[in-house]
Formats: sequence, C-alpha cells, structure tokens
Amino acid sequence: MKRTAKPEFLRPPAFAYQCAVRGGAQPALFCESVALERLAASHGTPLYVYSAAMIRERIRAFAHAFRSVPHTLCYSVKANSSLAILRLIARAGAGFDVVSGGELERVLRVDGHAAKRVVFSGVGKTVPEMELALRAGILLFNIESASELEALAETAARVKRQAAIAVRVNPDVSAKTHPYISTGLHEHKFGVPIPEAGTLYSKAAKQPYLRVAGVSVHIGSQITDVSSFAAALERVAGLVRTLRTEGHDIRYVDAGGGLGISYEGAAENFAQRISAYARAVLKPLRRSNVHLLLEPGRSIVGPAGVLLTRVIYRKTNNSRRFLIVDAAMNDLLRPSLYRAYHEIVPVTRSAEDTETTDVVGPICETGDFLARDRELPVVREGDLLAILDTGAYGAVLGSNYNTRGKPAEVLVDGAKARVIRDRESVRDQMRLERL
Repeated sequence: MKRTAKPEFLRPPAFAYQCAVRGGAQPALFCESVALERLAASHGTPLYVYSAAMIRERIRAFAHAFRSVPHTLCYSVKANSSLAILRLIARAGAGFDVVSGGELERVLRVDGHAAKRVVFSGVGKTVPEMELALRAGILLFNIESASELEALAETAARVKRQAAIAVRVNPDVSAKTHPYISTGLHEHKFGVPIPEAGTLYSKAAKQPYLRVAGVSVHIGSQITDVSSFAAALERVAGLVRTLRTEGHDIRYVDAGGGLGISYEGAAENFAQRISAYARAVLKPLRRSNVHLLLEPGRSIVGPAGVLLTRVIYRKTNNSRRFLIVDAAMNDLLRPSLYRAYHEIVPVTRSAEDTETTDVVGPICETGDFLARDRELPVVREGDLLAILDTGAYGAVLGSNYNTRGKPAEVLVDGAKARVIRDRESVRDQMRLERL
C-alpha cells in the first residue's frame, strides 16, 4: 500500500472537499454548497450531479474570449441534452447546435424563440427533420453532401420556407484525438472536400428557396492541440475569399466545436485554455468580416458533472483487486467505448493508504469497467465514489442494457439542489413494449 496526500480542492468553483463540521469530520466532497453524500442518501446511486455555477462560468469565459468579434455560441446539444441544462444555457444567452430533429424539439421545448440561434449539423438529416427546422425558422443548415442539398432545396420549396445554408467542408486536417471522435480527414464521413465545395455553392445559389450564408467546419472532439483549429480555419478563410470573389454573400463562419478538457489531475486554467483557443480561431479570420459561430459542448458541461456510485463489493482474483460498484457501462459508456480516463475520488476521504484496483460495474461484460489499474485511496464496501468530468457524453450516452434503469440527475445551484430527471424504473422501460 502507498501513502497519498488528501486534496484540498478538485474542480472549483463546482466541486471541492469541505469539512461539514468545523474541526470535526473528515473532508467530504461538495457540489457548490451541497454535500454529495446528502444527495446520494436522498436520491440513491448511481446519480449524476451537475453544477449550474460551472456551466455559467464557462459560457461567460467563451463570451469574454471572443468579445472582439461578432459571434454566437451554439452549444452542442449532443454533449448533454437534459432539458434543465438546455434551459440554463438558453437563459445564459447561448444558441444551440443540433444534429437531429429530436434535439431541435428539446431546444424548442425549453425556449420557443431559440430557433433563430440554432444551427443544424449532421450527415443524415431526414426530410421530416428538415421540415421541422424550416417551420421553426432556424439560423443555418450545415450541408454535408450534394444529395442533402437537393433534398433541402425540394423540401424548402414545398413548404415555401427559405433555408440559409453553409457547406460543411472537410479540410483534411488531423484533430490529433481519438479516431472515433476525429471528423476532419478525407477518410471520415463528415463534410465535403474543399475543392468540391464550390460546386455545391453554385448549385445552392440557383435554388429560389436556398440562401448561401456561410462556411462550416468541424474537425473532431476532445482536441487539446489548438494548432489543429488554426490549420482548419486557415483553409476555411481561403475558401471564404474565393466564394466572395464568385459573388456569394458569406456572412457566417461556423468554426465547429471540439475544444478538449483536462480529464486528469487538479483543476485546469480554463481562462488560459479558452484564450489560446480564441487566438487560434481568430487569427486566420482576422480580416474576413464574418459573424463567427462556435459549437462548444464538452468544454461547457464536461467538468460541471460527476457520477456518484457506491461500492457494492471488494474482490480479489489472485493478485488483481476489483471494486465492484453500482454504476456500469450503461450509465457511463466512455471508458468502455474509448478507453477514456475519468478521475475517480472517494466522496469522503478517510484513508491515506492507496491501492491499485479495477473499478467495474455489475453488467455481464468484461468490457464493463470504469477504470483499470487505477491507484485509489483504500475504500470499503458501502463507500461512495465520485467519477469526475462526466457532464458531457455521460447520461446522454446511457442505455438500458441488462434492463438497468438510467440514473437520476440532479442540478445544484448554490445551496439548492433539484432533481431534473427521475430515476428510471423497470416499468418505465417496458412501457412501450407489447406482449
């Protein structure tokens, strides 16, 4: 067993260790002013907990970093689509990036006037989804193929609603990230090669119900090397100049999203990270005179969430140790899908000794793990663990595998905590089935 120091903080301003009783009990993990132990006792585990303060702070940081140019923050709904989270983001003044009709309906549910701040991305938009977006009056369609352009032109003409469009270009730039979440190379299904984009713009300009309005690019997710953004936007800026020379009125550049977060160690300096990102994006566009659209998701909500789970059993197979917990791959898929790392900490720090262990769930799959070969403080059966940075691509990727209900979700705002999604029961899961 090794010795480890007790941390004084984790993810300020959202998550930090505090002593509930001055000079008394061991430090316990809080979300803002609410003890996570209390939330687990009230609502059970597994349990997602989100910080409203963290989300607001990061939206303000984006606004400050890009204050020198006209811009709209279009939060990527796929990162976390809980209605209460979307309403919080809408009230902070942001717009939305959607990739399905369902996501658009969620946005319209929380803010009926939000459509004018919505961009619709994705390679497989259906005609019913196009109709929904046209009737809602969204800001921009990001077009990804010639066939999609034709379908949108026909749909817009039939419903007699004009559609503003941008072509999503594939700049053939490496995002230097996991291959499953890299989207900017020619081998990927996303976007149109830049040399072919001009043909689509010419076709769009001839359609009476389509209006050429912008250029879009998105090269991937969890990108920490901002030079990838700079390289992509250099190519976009060149295309904007060419298109304007050809007579197209390019008003918008959609720079996509993809800014990564730190999943390991103490709190990152987000102000510095967002400033470096802004410089990388803005420098290639400095004389383009465009309205910039940004599609952050993970960088807004990722560090604002934790997944609470309770240790069910301790187990040893030969020399390998396991902590079997009540959260599983159906609750948090990222470790199994991407071998993604999430820091895991005890909710109450009562031991200085550490051990190397696997943290696994109860699902009948060897791939059901949350961490492998992880050095953690020694915990007992019944203790609570917090899996950090699960606000993005956590609950939204959940499933009912093994007929497990999805966890409840709680939003904390200062000293207030409220359930924003009830725990799912077996009856909920079977409601749409028929014998």
